Amino acid sequence: MEIETVFDRLMDAGISVWLDAEGKLRIDKGAPEEIKQLVRDHKQELIDVRRAQDYMNRAGVRIIRLPLGRLALAYPLRADLDELRAAARILRMDSMPLVINDEGLEWISPEEWRCRQVARIFAEQRRKRLQSKNVAAEPAPARRRRA
Repeated sequence: MEIETVFDRLMDAGISVWLDAEGKLRIDKGAPEEIKQLVRDHKQELIDVRRAQDYMNRAGVRIIRLPLGRLALAYPLRADLDELRAAARILRMDSMPLVINDEGLEWISPEEWRCRQVARIFAEQRRKRLQSKNVAAEPAPARRRRA
């Protein structure tokens, strides 16, 4: 059985597998015995995939679309290329070209992006409130009388 099929069965059953802090494979409590046996049968493959995914996330590797439409793995300069190539091979992404992220872009998670957007909106609203208070607090210019 291919590892994709194993992950499909886990997803269909609503069961998660992950690596704990010590690197041991864990499974949701209450998983049916047949799913537990499936995980036992493919334990090393599951560990390899989770480690490869963890490395890609830690290293900041992202999939980007190149100008002509192909996909590529963009990695920061600090990434270990040997480990990157091994992780890409395990995840079957080794056919994608490797490109350096030299544009100075900061990779952030979707959650961090949302938090930054909310903070930006609140800061903009606060600035507008303060600006309107300052305008209201300023005395109106005195009108000149015509003589």
